[in-house]
Amino acid sequence: MTRLALALFPLAAVWAITIPESALHQYDDGPPLGANFKFGPGEPVWVSFRIAGYKKTEEDVPKVKMSWNVEVKDAKGVRVVEAKSEEIDVSLAVEDKDWKPKKRHEFQLPPLIDSGAYTITISVKDELAGQSVRKEIVFSVANPIVVEPSDTLVARNFRFLRGEEDGRALNPVAYKQGDPLWARFEITGYKLGDKNAFDVSYGLEVLRADGSRLYQEPEAAGERDATYYPKRFVQGVLNLSLDKTIAKGTYTIVLRLKDKVGSATAESRHEFQVE
Repeated sequence: MTRLALALFPLAAVWAITIPESALHQYDDGPPLGANFKFGPGEPVWVSFRIAGYKKTEEDVPKVKMSWNVEVKDAKGVRVVEAKSEEIDVSLAVEDKDWKPKKRHEFQLPPLIDSGAYTITISVKDELAGQSVRKEIVFSVANPIVVEPSDTLVARNFRFLRGEEDGRALNPVAYKQGDPLWARFEITGYKLGDKNAFDVSYGLEVLRADGSRLYQEPEAAGERDATYYPKRFVQGVLNLSLDKTIAKGTYTIVLRLKDKVGSATAESRHEFQVE
């Protein structure tokens, strides 16, 4: 009778790199935020995650070697901030046999970012096992300022205000003699140059009801910058001191925009009353 000889060999360890935990926070080591939480423009965002299932070297003092990367993108796949990468190359003590490293990364949202859904992609690579894993976290941003996109230079949301910090537009748009006049608006539709560079400015002219000029400031203000994340709009503000002797009636502000990168200009008119 033929006998079957079986040779028993120890099973090789099976490694499967994972990200078992991940969370967003308002501050370092703060409580995890719920799925309905909305960040505001310019706010800091903290992301934390743990790594498990990595391979260890077969030594008296085992070693691990990994790398991780965090990217933040908008709904169109454009990076919001620079990506963060780091290597993990350590030796493990006996008490670290179940070690699940917790990594943290903090970034700041751009100040004039649009409302919408943004995605954090966490990537981890186990250099010893030659394995990688990815995990996505979707979070929301809520910006009270809504600026409709434009293919051409334009001022959006022009609103007259009673005071500098007022959030509600005047309706009706009426001031008294001697009042300060405030107005805010957003400029969009300008062109971006190399490294998202832009250069926009604005001036104004105030006209009486008969079309004659009351006041003029050809270069009232402007903004020039180059940002990592494309700046889709910039904010503008106007402040006029109405003289106590100004005649009552209807006046018009002629707002003139200039885009130096795109070699474009635009004009809009906005009426107010002096009562």
